[in-house]
Amino acid sequence: MIETFAEFQALQQHFEHQSNQDDGRVRVGLVQLASDFTLENEWRQLLGERVELYSTRTPCSPTVTPGGLRAMSQGLSHSTSHLVPGLPLDVIAFGCTSGSMLIGEQEVGALINSVRPGVPVTNPWSAVKAALRALGARKVAVLTPYISEVNYPIFQGLRQAGLTISAFGTFGVLEDAQIPRIPAPAIERAAEQLLRNNPADALFLSCTNLHTLEILERLERRLGIPVISSNQALFWHVLQLSNCVHRPNGFGALLTDNPSATLAS
Repeated sequence: MIETFAEFQALQQHFEHQSNQDDGRVRVGLVQLASDFTLENEWRQLLGERVELYSTRTPCSPTVTPGGLRAMSQGLSHSTSHLVPGLPLDVIAFGCTSGSMLIGEQEVGALINSVRPGVPVTNPWSAVKAALRALGARKVAVLTPYISEVNYPIFQGLRQAGLTISAFGTFGVLEDAQIPRIPAPAIERAAEQLLRNNPADALFLSCTNLHTLEILERLERRLGIPVISSNQALFWHVLQLSNCVHRPNGFGALLTDNPSATLAS
């Protein structure tokens, strides 16, 4: 019977090994909101075999207001520090559309790079604008779940990006936990009504917490234009920034056709 540490050491066998080499897969870090029920689940449908996903959560207000969204900047660096320390990442994505817009794209990047220097950073606000430019869209219809105090800065920001807003619709939801409960048929009906008398080059469905991925292609067939969601555009931009050749099928023209982000630089 082994009773001492020395006896255990005599029993224990040691083996040599060589560390695994890089297999060429893209490593993506995701900093998502504590209250997001949707983003990571939708991305899991897009990953394929070439992309590895590592995620962490950052504190946020239970209500989607300008003040609460801006306040997320206070914890962003700390949350990023918990994102697989020691594992090199090819790109990091921050998962909040309205938060990225209100905090500021450059500030989001700086906060994340303060912990992960040198890693490309993106967010849904940057990704959506890049996607719309890559698709050649100039006139855009927008559908969000947000209250008006959040929608107005989005409207202003899209116009400042050189886009014409042909129509803007909202479900007016304040509680973030209620956004994933907006059913797909309601989103589809709202989108069709929004575009009925307001032609556009593309439709933008805003919010990473809004379930939209599985209806994008169906909406594109009905509306006859590209439909961009926050989660879809963010994943597309991650692929662009990491130079990953991967085209998930069945989730809209942006991912299937994979237009180059060089048009959006």
